[in-house]
Amino acid sequence: MDILLSFGLDKIGFILAAIAYLFFFGLLLTTKVSNLPKYLLLALSIASFCWAVYYSWSAALPFTTLSSHLIENSKNAMLLMFLLAALSPANNTVGKFFRRHHVYGLLIAICSWTFVSSSGLLSASNIFTGNLAICILQLALLEALYRRSGDAKWQYKPLVMALTITTLYDFALLAESALFGRIDDQIWFARGFVYGAMVPLMIIAVRRIQAWGINVYISRDIVLQSSLVLGAGVYLCLLAITGFYIRYFGGNWSNLIQATFILLGIATLIFLMLSGTLRRKLKVFIEKHFFANKFDYREKWLLLTRSLQKIDITQPEDHYKSLLVAWLNSIGYSRGAIIRFKASSIKTLALQQRPPLNNDERQIISAYRQSFGSRNWLLDLSDSSDSFVRQNVATKLLDIQLIIPIHTKGELWGLCLMNAPKVNKLSLNWELRDFLTIVSEQISSQLLLMQASQKLSENAQFIAFSRMSAFVVHDLKNVKAQIDLILKNAAKHRHNPEFIEDSFTTLAAMQQRLQNMLSQLTNKRPDQQTDSLISVGRLVQDVIENRCAVRKPVPVLHIEQDCTIFIDKDRFSSVLFHLIDNAQHATEADGEVTVTITEHANQLKLTIADTGCGMSDEFIQNRLFKAFDSTKGNAGMGIGAHDALHFVEQQGGQLSVKSVPDQGSTFTLLLPLKSSFSLAEPQEKNNTRNVI
Repeated sequence: MDILLSFGLDKIGFILAAIAYLFFFGLLLTTKVSNLPKYLLLALSIASFCWAVYYSWSAALPFTTLSSHLIENSKNAMLLMFLLAALSPANNTVGKFFRRHHVYGLLIAICSWTFVSSSGLLSASNIFTGNLAICILQLALLEALYRRSGDAKWQYKPLVMALTITTLYDFALLAESALFGRIDDQIWFARGFVYGAMVPLMIIAVRRIQAWGINVYISRDIVLQSSLVLGAGVYLCLLAITGFYIRYFGGNWSNLIQATFILLGIATLIFLMLSGTLRRKLKVFIEKHFFANKFDYREKWLLLTRSLQKIDITQPEDHYKSLLVAWLNSIGYSRGAIIRFKASSIKTLALQQRPPLNNDERQIISAYRQSFGSRNWLLDLSDSSDSFVRQNVATKLLDIQLIIPIHTKGELWGLCLMNAPKVNKLSLNWELRDFLTIVSEQISSQLLLMQASQKLSENAQFIAFSRMSAFVVHDLKNVKAQIDLILKNAAKHRHNPEFIEDSFTTLAAMQQRLQNMLSQLTNKRPDQQTDSLISVGRLVQDVIENRCAVRKPVPVLHIEQDCTIFIDKDRFSSVLFHLIDNAQHATEADGEVTVTITEHANQLKLTIADTGCGMSDEFIQNRLFKAFDSTKGNAGMGIGAHDALHFVEQQGGQLSVKSVPDQGSTFTLLLPLKSSFSLAEPQEKNNTRNVI
């Protein structure tokens, strides 16, 4: 410590500042950019280095000798030039910058001031005051730079802070000196430390300021080695301090305990320094927290999301290739494939700028499946240090670099294979592995969604066909009821010409209805409705006589006020038959089924009342209108009431039910006579159809 004090604290500070500025100068030399800010930063760092070396070697105080005047004013001139360049347009060249009037005028003024101040014509206070004015000019330029940075204040803040602190320190030193006519030694001793401490802020600033294009490169290996050395130094210091206290408080056994502790501590340090696991973890920690990321994750994620949004999962022809392209673009690769495992086979789903898989590639994929089938492991086939690569790749002909697994329900579903030209290849380090893992999870979810969408689409088609078949079977029951009615009446009226004529008419209608049903099944879609203007009373009478008379009790029709409505006759007659037939099934043969037709508030009001078994409120709410839920056992399909409700709501009407158990039920249909779902009035004017 005595040696350090005799050498001088100010010398130590300037030596540290010189080392810091030399390091900063070396970092700037590693950049490939060539522009005005870089050149002036290099000049400023060289001037500051020379300034620090001068004061670490010379015992002279500032502004007391000719050499001190030259070194101080050179540093101040370089700082002023740099600040003026930072305030100038970004496309300035060195020649254009120094040809500006205010630039070379300022250089002439500083040179003149250096000559005058070093000539001995001015007193010490006047010299300090003149240099104080230079500090004020520097502070004004720093304030202008920060104010004009606008939205980029975050980029310029470290630079402005570092230069402002050093300038304010010089300002305080010169103000004190101008007042008393001499340099204060205590303030002077800290000058080198202050300048050296501000260099890290300047390094951060030049990395942040994008307008200058200066990307200072610091080797990750150098930072790792420096961190290990620094950590070892701190560890040894703590070891020494702990050993000192052990010896101080240890008593008779203090020397033995101290020696044993230090020996074990050094052994532990050597073990840790040689540990590959520790070095890897430290390197990953440094890269994560002290270096810029390889990707702009926000931009990459937005690009991936937009690419996935453009994929139409309902079009199975090309969505696998679109997904593969989005996957490749996420890391800037150009060639790849998506494959799927089915039992022991490999199925190629998409290829991008590469030929189909060859035998060598299939062998590698099979080996990967055996080794990593239960692990979500990303593999780089260009990594010769990987044991799998050494054992399996060898001399095989491969167009694969990265193998990315696709897992579902804990099983290996498939793989994404990627490759790129050598200049664009990325090494599979921790960052790329983490990024690809996240991207793969997102794309795998999209891929599985596509698979599920295809299955749902197929199932929906089967459900729609089954549903249509159920309605067709229900309509076949109606046709059968008409045949039963013809056969029942044939025994009595077979010789009646009118009966024979009506039978042929009914058979023709049945034939047309069967034709429509076959058309629906063949085309896999319901036939289009054909609306017509009908008399409701006549239609209900026809349904009762031709379709419902075969079962007792035979319905009784009351027409209080007949109505005409523009509607699909076949569908409406089927709905009426379903409701009346249900009422007949629910009523004993000696009971009553009554159908009443009237008009209410410009609406058709049709009620079907029976004196049957009735229904509970719970049954009406939960089961009555539920498709394929029947109380008739195998004799019913359970879609009559459901179809009736759906049809009435399509017409903009209402279907309500009132029922009391063991007393009967009443169904009420309300249909608008001028339905907004039909074009009754235009059709009446244009077609002048007859009332059926």
